[in-house]
Amino acid sequence: LQENNGDLFTELMSPISSAQPDQMSASSLAYLGDVVFELFIRSRYVWPQRRMPVLQNTVVGLVNAEAQSKLLQKFIDDFSLSSAEQTVLSRGRNASLTARKKGKGGESMYQDSTAFEALLGYTYINDKVR
Repeated sequence: LQENNGDLFTELMSPISSAQPDQMSASSLAYLGDVVFELFIRSRYVWPQRRMPVLQNTVVGLVNAEAQSKLLQKFIDDFSLSSAEQTVLSRGRNASLTARKKGKGGESMYQDSTAFEALLGYTYINDKVR
């Protein structure tokens, strides 16, 4: 990018300023939260250097419905959530997603995972410091 495109780069690397997470669907928040979570996990485990298959297995072991469901429970136990955040969790749990599976852990695990991702998406847009 050229120097005068610095503002464009900053703009592209941030959520759109007009985003209103309270008016976004739970599915959209979860879609964003999924990416945010994976980026954080990848960033956390990329160092020290690992062979790519080991890195990928580590990331996949954490970025899945079962692990996210467990993280959500720990998160709820350890952090005080605002009423808006609790509403996002509820909306995420109730989101109708076709990707849910009825395998190990059942529907509840996928609801928790979607709620967790929706909360991350909401927080990413709404409260970067938190």
